Amino acid sequence: MKKIFKMFMIALAFTMIVPEHAMARMKKSQEQSIDFSSFTCSSFIKEMTESSEEDAGAVLLWLDGYLSGVSGDTVLHWKGFEQFAENLVTHCQDNKDQMLLDAAKNVGIE
Repeated sequence: MKKIFKMFMIALAFTMIVPEHAMARMKKSQEQSIDFSSFTCSSFIKEMTESSEEDAGAVLLWLDGYLSGVSGDTVLHWKGFEQFAENLVTHCQDNKDQMLLDAAKNVGIE
């Protein structure tokens, strides 16, 4: 249960980074498919600020799963997941023009 709580705390951290008024946009687009290959870090941060905590957590979990597929790692490391989320946000804030999946690979695969 603590592990699930930590995941939601990570999602909550995203909401603290960005203005609250942006949260409604991601909720609105929730019925649409998301093409992560077209996301820059800037668009990722923007969309995350406009999403609900649950949606932000789902996106982070998807990114972790994507990296698992790339690396062959089949274990969800909760402690590493929290650090990955923090590192990705920091990296994306500093590299707004980088493609999101490249940024995720940079911070998530050692």
